[in-house]
Amino acid sequence: MNCKKLICGSGPNSLLADQMLKSWVLLSLALCMMTACASKSEKLNEEKSADEVALTHFNVVFAPDLSNRINSKMHPRPLHDPQIVSRVLNNIYPKILNHQRSDNQLDKFSVSLINKKLLNEYNINKSELNIDFSRFKNQRERIDYIKGRSEASLETDVQKFEEEFNRLNQIAAERTFGADVWSYLHAGVDNLIVQEEKDPIIFNGTTYRNQFRNVLILLTDGYIEAGIYNKQGCPEDNACYYLSGDRVSRFRQAFKKSGAKDMKAFFDDNNYGIVPVDNPHLAELEVLVLEMYDRSLSQSGSATVHPTDTEILKLFWSDWLEKSGVKRYELRSMMTTEEEVEEIVLDFMGIR
Repeated sequence: MNCKKLICGSGPNSLLADQMLKSWVLLSLALCMMTACASKSEKLNEEKSADEVALTHFNVVFAPDLSNRINSKMHPRPLHDPQIVSRVLNNIYPKILNHQRSDNQLDKFSVSLINKKLLNEYNINKSELNIDFSRFKNQRERIDYIKGRSEASLETDVQKFEEEFNRLNQIAAERTFGADVWSYLHAGVDNLIVQEEKDPIIFNGTTYRNQFRNVLILLTDGYIEAGIYNKQGCPEDNACYYLSGDRVSRFRQAFKKSGAKDMKAFFDDNNYGIVPVDNPHLAELEVLVLEMYDRSLSQSGSATVHPTDTEILKLFWSDWLEKSGVKRYELRSMMTTEEEVEEIVLDFMGIR
């Protein structure tokens, strides 16, 4: 606002005019100061926002389905779960830790069992299935750990993680249990699995906001076991809590018998699906499903029926995860090399 000089005349009313002039000048000065203060306040807010840094950390959770899918004689696969886990762990440094960051990493890598009772059943040392960078007080401690200059080291902890996970896999192969993935996503995914934004840290005048990308690597074949079947397991006729091999076969038969050309349209029109999960934590969860195993293929990998099991599994899973409100997901079939595992996982995490 421009403050202009006013000129008043003289005469018998000059005293009144002077008083009015003084009042007007004071008001004008006040308005000028308010405008200047507002501009200064806006500038301060801009400077404040410029000193705020948002850091995104990875919270990677491996959730293995320890059912008969890990029996290599029943379901032979080129790769096994320990190889998949090992390949990811060996990319922690430098690829994952240095992704768009140079310090203050709070990344975490852990294992969550779909059937949590197996921890005691298999006598698993859960502390060795956990690598947590948020435990360090400062970046120097973190670097010493990464570089192997402290009593504990990343290399040693990765080795312990691999050995304990391999032991878990070997025990489970001998004593398999069912894997109720539906119940796991419904109740097993909690605030311990999904990390929320931590309190901001102020250092040298800069505010650091720590956010997390919660990545669940779900090691399962796509066939969902459950403790309830038949009518009780399918409260809405074609919508069930499970997705067994028999249910996949019956869907295929019904689709082919209908004469329909579009499998997705047939799926929707007849209300097929998996009962959606009601869990608000899924809104912050990114799910990578490895590896869907197609039981309809021959030993040489050729299709024996159409549509194949994989096509049907992906149809059911996509519909289920979307209706359950999962933030993001990707469904992958069997992989053949560890290099392929690395590429798929890092690509899912946005690391290239």
